[in-house]
Amino acid sequence: MEWHRLSLWVALAASGLFLRATLSLHGYSGQNRPPMYGDYEAQRHWQEVTVNLPVTDWYRNTTDNDLLYWGLDYPPLTAYHSYLVGRWARWQGQDEFVALHTSRGIGTDGHKHFMRNTVLLLDAVLYLPAILLAIRLLHRPTAGSGWLTLALAALYPGQMLIDNGHFQYNNVSLALFALAVVTTVKGATLSGAVLFCLALNYKQMELYHALPFFFLLLRRSFDHGSEHWNIRRVVTGVRRLAVLGGTVLGTFAVLWLPWLGSLEDVRQLVHRIFPVARGVFEDKVANVWCVVNVFVKLKNFPNTMMAIVCLLCTVLAVLPCGLHLLLRKPSPGGFLYSLSVTALGFFLFSFQVHEKSILLAALPTILLLPVEPFAAYWFLQVATFSMLPLLHKDGLTGAYLGLSLITLALPRLSTSSSATVRWDVLHIRTLLDRWIGSLVALYYGSLLGQVALLVAFLFVPPPDALPFLYPLAISAYSCGHFVLFYLYFNYRQFYGHATVKRRTKKKVK
Repeated sequence: MEWHRLSLWVALAASGLFLRATLSLHGYSGQNRPPMYGDYEAQRHWQEVTVNLPVTDWYRNTTDNDLLYWGLDYPPLTAYHSYLVGRWARWQGQDEFVALHTSRGIGTDGHKHFMRNTVLLLDAVLYLPAILLAIRLLHRPTAGSGWLTLALAALYPGQMLIDNGHFQYNNVSLALFALAVVTTVKGATLSGAVLFCLALNYKQMELYHALPFFFLLLRRSFDHGSEHWNIRRVVTGVRRLAVLGGTVLGTFAVLWLPWLGSLEDVRQLVHRIFPVARGVFEDKVANVWCVVNVFVKLKNFPNTMMAIVCLLCTVLAVLPCGLHLLLRKPSPGGFLYSLSVTALGFFLFSFQVHEKSILLAALPTILLLPVEPFAAYWFLQVATFSMLPLLHKDGLTGAYLGLSLITLALPRLSTSSSATVRWDVLHIRTLLDRWIGSLVALYYGSLLGQVALLVAFLFVPPPDALPFLYPLAISAYSCGHFVLFYLYFNYRQFYGHATVKRRTKKKVK
């Protein structure tokens, strides 16, 4: 059995790396589009800055570090990673990749291969092992019954299209987050806290997941066997909480150490990580504010005011599920649902949301695949669709279609044609515990709507007065789905997560 499981993992990891390597042959964000190029150039420029300038100048505007040209705006762990990649380029004798000033906009084939390989390396040694290990330890699917879940997790198109296509390193923070979830669920509280701090210090958007960790670990600090409150329980809880807090502060202190000697350096770093001046959202993101903006132009309101409004709405959206974790006995199922709910709440209502931020809701939903195969599968498919305008801008429409077709084919490959009804051509039935025709019909209706919007976006010219009609329609359509999934996952956390343990034992045919 162990040999079959290992063979399955190797096959899925190899398939995932093959598709990622193939996708790496496509274009990337900002390719041949001066003067700013795109996210690809941003990542390269950070390597240039970190290997050439003193660490205290990484986040400062200087003569050698123009913050208006892709200034570093991610936390220290991203900066350290950029430094290591830049040093690797120099070690390979490719100083021109990170030469100060003169390397801007470099787009040679050699540099493209170098950059793409740095993402693939992290996929191979960190992201794919972390995702497969997380699903294995959280749900223990067998080689015979769990291959579909593992395949959907390893081959999720959204992460591949953004990291290996558009070009980013989301695989680092997402992998650290997945490992933090596993260690926390398994009771290794301090290890989980350290791993989550590492994820948060790689990308500040991991704040999307912070509240469930906070409430769960707070509950655990005071929950150690006794149901009755007494002095001993309080003292023990405070001691545990102090150790936990010290661990978190210690992790941050180590990572922020180069800037801790100056309050101004710390203030500048925080200012770069949390920019308020950029506005509520960028481009046509599939969240509530983008839809509201159609009727009420949010740019007419001060950014500081909108930041406060977004904060209040986000808190209202995510606080109930967090309090549920705090006030009820923690369970792995409730924690996983809370992570999806909180990430969706942040995506729908928070300030300064990017299209790519939906990956932060997608990752905890991937971890829910064994217990919510139908809802998670549907959500992940819509999440990838919501990024279509961004992917099209990068020349990744063909890659999006190809990877989506592979994902759509996986349920059909997992079951025989006799296991479902004739009109269920994708065999979505295999993702449900029992046949619920209305749900499957809703899924196909949703899919047909996506196809219609895709065809219109690609082939039907928009009216001259509405040049962004189709990106906005795609965002609004996806946002409607996300609101419904947010409500459903809330319901499952409050009323349905007790069935998680039972459902993980059920085989996917």
